[in-house]
Amino acid sequence: MGIIVLAIIGYSLGSVGVIRQQTVSSNSTIAMHLAQDKIEELQARRILTDIDVCPGGGDQGISANGSAPGPFDRCWRIGPSVLGIHLREVDVTVSWRDYETHQVTLSTMAFRGQ
Repeated sequence: MGIIVLAIIGYSLGSVGVIRQQTVSSNSTIAMHLAQDKIEELQARRILTDIDVCPGGGDQGISANGSAPGPFDRCWRIGPSVLGIHLREVDVTVSWRDYETHQVTLSTMAFRGQ
């Protein structure tokens, strides 16, 4: 009887680990999509002014489709690039907490010039 109980407990613990990893993986994918959406939105602007709304600014408590409520916070920075005067560096960070705190940052360059 003891061996069966140990086997069931071991299986249960393994299942919890798989479910936990699936949740982290799913949230990571959502975070990357949210960051990519914001990068595309910022790049579509005709004028990119320097701004830094990280941390604590930007979109707080959003869901996978960008509306509230949800577990994700999204912030962004736009600043000059060391690579050229007409380049802007764009960084978007999405953070969330499930079993622990996670963060994804995507960066790109945007050309604004003649």
